Amino acid sequence: MWRATTIIMCVLILVVQAVQGQETVTVPDVRGLTVPAAAAALNRVGIGIGREIIQPWNTESELAQNTISTQSIAPDTQVEAGTVIDLTILRSPNTLLLYDDNDLTLVNQTNGVIDLTGITFQASDGNQAAFDASAWGNRLRRGRCAQIWSVHRGGPKALDECRAIEHWHTTTNSDEHFWTAEDGTSQFALTQNGIERGVCLVANPGRCELYLTTLGENSEVTTDHIYIAYTQDRLAILNNTDDRWMPLNGLELRNNAVEPRGAVIAPADSSIYAELNPVADLQRLAPGQCILFTDSSADTQTSPIPCEVIAHLQVGSSVRFWAADFPVVSATDSLDHTCPAATSEGITLCIMPR
Repeated sequence: MWRATTIIMCVLILVVQAVQGQETVTVPDVRGLTVPAAAAALNRVGIGIGREIIQPWNTESELAQNTISTQSIAPDTQVEAGTVIDLTILRSPNTLLLYDDNDLTLVNQTNGVIDLTGITFQASDGNQAAFDASAWGNRLRRGRCAQIWSVHRGGPKALDECRAIEHWHTTTNSDEHFWTAEDGTSQFALTQNGIERGVCLVANPGRCELYLTTLGENSEVTTDHIYIAYTQDRLAILNNTDDRWMPLNGLELRNNAVEPRGAVIAPADSSIYAELNPVADLQRLAPGQCILFTDSSADTQTSPIPCEVIAHLQVGSSVRFWAADFPVVSATDSLDHTCPAATSEGITLCIMPR
């Protein structure tokens, strides 16, 4: 009887522990917010962002452009921590796809330059054909077009929608014919930097409107700067905006405090951190979020400026790069930038081009 009771008690303890380990959180209402602001609110309670679904905005829409109209899980719902939520965002389409059985044209109707290297087309069914837009080139200027052909062609075709055909590509490789009905394909998706921007139906002829971000777009999308605050024993890279992303991809800091000088610290590399918020995105800080580096002192677990810490690393004296002037390698220009060494008086702020 004692053994049976003991076994039952152990099982009950394990069940209680399992239930306690399944932390539940309340889904916040992020409707009406921009995506960066919504990410901050969701990450704060342990929820991540899934798909970003584009819904065309017009003057009759109840909410402002570039804000969230719906969320895939209703506000106040109880979910497990780590759950991801799809968001539908109201965007004014700024890119046009025109296509038929033989060719597809991407028309840049934005006010800026589109980075083609971050764009991928993928058939959603059928032969699963895909195309990396970097095959066209690196960039597509305003009013210009990029064209792909599935048959041999001596040159691009002119379209009224295009100021000029800036890039064109021809391929008879069916693995790249994502927009045709080969092997039963009925639709294809366009992703930009891993974010799905739209799904288009295969048709002859076909027309599909999308929203894409552009290089240097600083409106509601991204900051044009990196914000660093530090004292002698702690340093934070933080997003000091209310509604913009602060991208960290491509950003590098250099350690000149010890020999050999110039060792690279890549803040967006999640593998370097001992503590990490698993639903946050280190590639782009949401408003109010920060990455924290501290020395090994017991009293240096808070940021020099209040922020939501999504990644933290305690470092030894040899890795405390802010003890000396440290170079900041920007992802947006080729100029040299250097932040000064921390001082014993107050907080040092270093604001650099992103």
